[in-house]
Amino acid sequence: MAGVCALALAGCATPGVRNSVRTFDTVVLDAGHGGIDSGAIGRNGVREKQVALDVTRRVDGRLRAAGFKTVLVRDRDVFVPLDTRASLSNREHDAIFVSIHFNHTRARTTHGTETYYIHPYGQMIADRIQSHLVRQQAGKDRGVKRANFRVLRLNLNPAVLVECGFLSNGREARLAASPAHREKIAACIAHALTELRWPNRPLNEPAFAYPAPSPER
Repeated sequence: MAGVCALALAGCATPGVRNSVRTFDTVVLDAGHGGIDSGAIGRNGVREKQVALDVTRRVDGRLRAAGFKTVLVRDRDVFVPLDTRASLSNREHDAIFVSIHFNHTRARTTHGTETYYIHPYGQMIADRIQSHLVRQQAGKDRGVKRANFRVLRLNLNPAVLVECGFLSNGREARLAASPAHREKIAACIAHALTELRWPNRPLNEPAFAYPAPSPER
């Protein structure tokens, strides 16, 4: 994810985080970057702000089909300040917050997915999402990690930040450019959240359906 330093500001986690992991009926979906902030840019020209928004919209559709209320921090290519992203989440009760990003680093061989949290309630969500992403994408598991990102720290709801792959890696940038692969990422996230909330739901529902394997273009 580009601009990590802008997210990782000093400070402590917000006290009084709501314990809604088992009861949430609302998911606040935060597509990373946007507008003047393009985020990471892959060697193939794919922009993080665009693919993050596309994945977010796909997750939104699946979660709504599963019966969740969703709130999109942005539904188009606009810039939203970090504090505003957290504030929009904090207005919602019985909710969780999921921020969707793609990663970037100077080391082009670095690859894989990772999911961040700051509060123990968020760790439960992060564990579930990361497990689904690794299992379905067959990519490197970079793990679930605690981080002091501002959108996590200021959240009153359990919050996670998902890094769906490295745009600095040739293979993962090509996959990110594929609508089929972005649909698979969305399926992983939606499946994980639905399973977390309703562990006994039938697996023949839209939120649980995975698309065909992503093309290796």
